[in-house]
Amino acid sequence: MAFDNKKDKNVQECYNAPKIGQMPDLNGWMGSERKAMRKRFLLLVFAIIIAGMDHATLGEEPTLERIEWTDIWVVNANKDNLPRVLLVGDSIVKGYYSEVEKRLADKANCTRYATSMFMGNPDYLAELEILLKRYSFKVIQINNGLHGWGYTEQQYRDSLTALFAMLKEYSKGAVLIWATTTPIQSRDASAQALERTERTKERNRIATDFAKDRGIEVNDLYGLMEPFSDVHAGDGVHFNSKGNILLGQRVGDAILRYLVDRQDADEGGKQ
Repeated sequence: MAFDNKKDKNVQECYNAPKIGQMPDLNGWMGSERKAMRKRFLLLVFAIIIAGMDHATLGEEPTLERIEWTDIWVVNANKDNLPRVLLVGDSIVKGYYSEVEKRLADKANCTRYATSMFMGNPDYLAELEILLKRYSFKVIQINNGLHGWGYTEQQYRDSLTALFAMLKEYSKGAVLIWATTTPIQSRDASAQALERTERTKERNRIATDFAKDRGIEVNDLYGLMEPFSDVHAGDGVHFNSKGNILLGQRVGDAILRYLVDRQDADEGGKQ
């Protein structure tokens, strides 16, 4: 029997209702009730998870500095004649980048992603992800630590987890190297400089333990530069030409070792 209008629909419901003496469909009713209870349970679990999440995870505005900047530099972007390497960091990377290029001349095309953003900033991950999707890198050296002082060390640790999860997904098998944050030279022994020195050491400890636990090489640039008293620029954060040469040579050599290993492996596979 077919019903074509609202009036007939009421008739259909009466027609389908249990007859006198006929048991109602308890199985159907109980099945619906179980579905409703399961839905309420899932909503409760979801609410508990949300309540426990960090505010940044929920899309809260990141803690920003007065000036935020990003510098992306891709050499020979239109060529794939050489392996491509990526240096990720801040203005320290910008300082020694040219020395790395000299060290890797005719061996690799160098790319840099330098920014003031803390790695817990979702924009940082988004920009880095664009680079990783666009290009294939043989080696990636990454550092983050001289910015984002408004974040706690626990947030620093949590941000490492998110960063390396993204790298694992999009780095296409690149060799990963973590570089420790370089030391701050406190010329005036100000409270802020001393505090940031201690926090830099703690961040380096956190990142070093994190990387080593996952089998990732650590390039200790802090340890390299700490003994020198004549390598910093006037602000005590950046480096003069001597300092940048030391950093660039160290970074270039660390990357070159993997390029040579890869080249030997590729040539061995062709024989």
